[in-house]
Amino acid sequence: MSLVTLAIPFFLLAVLVELALDRWKGWGLYRLNDAIGSLGAGVLSRLSGLVRAGLLLVIYIPLHQWLQPYYQAVGFSWSMDNPWHLFLAVVAYDFCYYWKHRLGHEINIFWADHLVHHQSEDYNLTTALRQPCGGLPIGWIFYIPLLLIGLPAEMLVTAGAIDLIYQFWVHTQKFPKVRWMEWILVTPSNHRVHHAQNRVYVDRNYGGVFIIWDRLFGTYQEELEEEPCIYGVRKPLNSFDPLAANLQHYKRMVLDAWHTKSWRDKLTLWFRHTGYRPADAEAAMPAPSSDLDHFQRYDPEIDRGRRIYALVQHLAYSAATLLLLWQAADMGYPELLASVLLVTVGLVINGRILDGHPQSHYWEIFRLGALLLVAPMAGATAGPWVFGYALASLVSWWWLAFIRKEDTVGHVSD
Repeated sequence: MSLVTLAIPFFLLAVLVELALDRWKGWGLYRLNDAIGSLGAGVLSRLSGLVRAGLLLVIYIPLHQWLQPYYQAVGFSWSMDNPWHLFLAVVAYDFCYYWKHRLGHEINIFWADHLVHHQSEDYNLTTALRQPCGGLPIGWIFYIPLLLIGLPAEMLVTAGAIDLIYQFWVHTQKFPKVRWMEWILVTPSNHRVHHAQNRVYVDRNYGGVFIIWDRLFGTYQEELEEEPCIYGVRKPLNSFDPLAANLQHYKRMVLDAWHTKSWRDKLTLWFRHTGYRPADAEAAMPAPSSDLDHFQRYDPEIDRGRRIYALVQHLAYSAATLLLLWQAADMGYPELLASVLLVTVGLVINGRILDGHPQSHYWEIFRLGALLLVAPMAGATAGPWVFGYALASLVSWWWLAFIRKEDTVGHVSD
């Protein structure tokens, strides 16, 4: 089991602590719909990792073995037992991560994947868990240079996990600026800048663990007291559906390529600077940016009962995902794929429930009815649990969506 998977319970505990403090102190950092939207994207990211193969190690390990004579000639020898070696591995990995992250903001095809992490219009620890599904398998190319220093695959994976786990804690608004840290490390303050859509903050502070790369390469921006951060992306998603979140920019690029008459643009817009759109495609499908002077967070009104229902469903999907992560090695691929698809459909519909989408009434009924039918296939142990969950959910949803009168909750905005 990976370090990241082992860290998930601690991530969730930290979220609960921050949420409790938020409610106690009245900070207003958390909204249920946005938090579930971010956590749903994170769950989908972990699910997708169960059914797709990462290309990095598939390519990296054979190349590392092929280069063994070179490593022996120059004397490269890494040891997982040496803490200094592990520290140097994290530094080297973070340098590559800086460039991957930077190009993830600067080139359309890379932004299409990374965009998911930035869509939340709140900034709290759930934002850290808002991760993409991986998109096109091209991110591995940024770590191939680590072969030049002979970094073994196991140290690459460990350094990557440390880099990712470190980034969790910087997604908070309540940790103050600490001057000495701002010069060396990625901190909550300089990472708040990275997530802001204010013009002065856009495309700044790309480091994962170390902020020194931004200072060296001219992409550093300090958080300014006179410029409060406005979180989110300039072309908002306006949905809590995690699948829509992952497809947002891919869909826009595909439509732009379809509508533009220029064959040059059809072939190159994928690799142009982020935000580039052919003039004729933009005219056919205008996509205005957010008005930051009158910014309103996406916050559709739904009744309290459905909000509670969506929360309970999200907890069920999270529990199912943790179970799959722990048992995936013992499952056949068809069984694993079917389980992942069932949870994914639930996540998508749950996001649409939080959007207040009118068709979500019927989609959820269909999902739960289908789950009742397939419950016996889950086996003698899991089958009764799946059947009981589906039946209880079906009764609750039928009452909420078709019988109970709505008690609408007021719109919340900045």
